[in-house]
Amino acid sequence: MDNKIYFSSSRLEAFYDAIIAIIVTVLVLSLPQPSEASLSALGALKGNYFAYLISFLICTNLWQYHHLIYNHVEKIDMVIIWQNIALLFVVSLIPYLTIFVAENQFSLLAQVLYGLDFILINMIHFFMARTLIRINPEDKNLLNALNIRNGMIIPLILFVVGLVIAFLGYPVAISFCCLITIVRSIVYSLK
Repeated sequence: MDNKIYFSSSRLEAFYDAIIAIIVTVLVLSLPQPSEASLSALGALKGNYFAYLISFLICTNLWQYHHLIYNHVEKIDMVIIWQNIALLFVVSLIPYLTIFVAENQFSLLAQVLYGLDFILINMIHFFMARTLIRINPEDKNLLNALNIRNGMIIPLILFVVGLVIAFLGYPVAISFCCLITIVRSIVYSLK
């Protein structure tokens, strides 16, 4: 007999939604204003806009993926709650790292920290998926929604490729690999 205590995921989902909304708001509020109202001043901030775009798409993709997964989850336990708290902690670093990478676009340290954040997000998702499958073993829809290969393994490979290219002398590769991963994920989710 299973003596574990299980919970509904509705409160966790509401909390996750609220935190993602706050993170997206902080992201846009941290965009610097142009020095003057001109196209050249806006163009000077293109690195900031590029970093914002990637981070915004990652946050919205995380929200969409979380919603897709938890639409099929019948029960959660304290392990899942703490995995989500760890996930939100790492996701909450996105606004800070977005500013850091936008202001230091060609810095290896800034790009690596930015990329490592997404690798950590991916790793937490992987462990969360395994825990959800263990708790909800009979749910085939959940297994399909998690899609560990397309949702976690391929993005992890792309992030690692970005890190390797960055260490070989092109730090911005990490940002481009993040963008490729997100675009790939969006296209995949629309199928």
